[in-house]
Amino acid sequence: MIPGFSHSISLQMSPRWRAPKTACHARSVSLPCRSHPVIANLQEQIEAIRSWAGSGDDSLAWIEAGLSQIDLLLSTVNDFLNLSQTQTVLRHATAPTECLLENFLYLVDSFGSLLTDLVTLKQHQFEVQSAIRRHDSALLASSLKSQKRIEKDLSHLAASLRTSTKSPSLMLASDASEVEIVGILKEATGATSAASMVLINRVAAMSAAASTAAASSALCTIRPFKKKISNVEKEMMIYVKFEELEECVGVVESASQRVLRSLMNSRVLLLNIQSNSF
Repeated sequence: MIPGFSHSISLQMSPRWRAPKTACHARSVSLPCRSHPVIANLQEQIEAIRSWAGSGDDSLAWIEAGLSQIDLLLSTVNDFLNLSQTQTVLRHATAPTECLLENFLYLVDSFGSLLTDLVTLKQHQFEVQSAIRRHDSALLASSLKSQKRIEKDLSHLAASLRTSTKSPSLMLASDASEVEIVGILKEATGATSAASMVLINRVAAMSAAASTAAASSALCTIRPFKKKISNVEKEMMIYVKFEELEECVGVVESASQRVLRSLMNSRVLLLNIQSNSF
């Protein structure tokens, strides 16, 4: 039983998570009538972000909703880490806390890399559109090549998130409270990684669609210009795709800065909890 609670924390864990059988040696805990509001909210946010990631929409509104949901989930994680009961348990769960620190560090690094890639992608977008307006084949070829490198970097970053989240060991948990608290934080970091992977892949796909459109119509738009309706329509289609990409990148960049701050706050909280354990 966690000090400060008349009963221990009880979590309604999702069907995807089960306490390991070896944790059964931990002493049993009585269940309160209802979960702590922060804990219930955290579980709701985890389920919401999973639902969003599985919805498969491609609109900008869907992307914005996903980013907002990640930000909300991390805000709730910070509220959870600020609970004295959570901190009491994590102070004595040294190995799982170390693993959670690594997970948050990897997410911080990933969003830092994402922001760097987005800044570079915006520059290449500008160069491609400038080359099309000026019918500069050399600049267009160079800019598209650079943009495709960023798309590859984004795809690699998304792929790395698939396997980045380490699973904190619950095999030697001292009691059921530790199993529950570490388990839900594991779920939260895993859901954040999975949703981030979906978002980054979507940005990479939108960039690829725009660069492919520019490359496929390059012969029509950069050779001696003939004012044919077909050429004008193709050029306008490219501009539309790049405008959509530009709007998407702007939204993702702004929201990712907030997510990065939340991730850093979570890691600082965990570091403070760990430092107070000695």
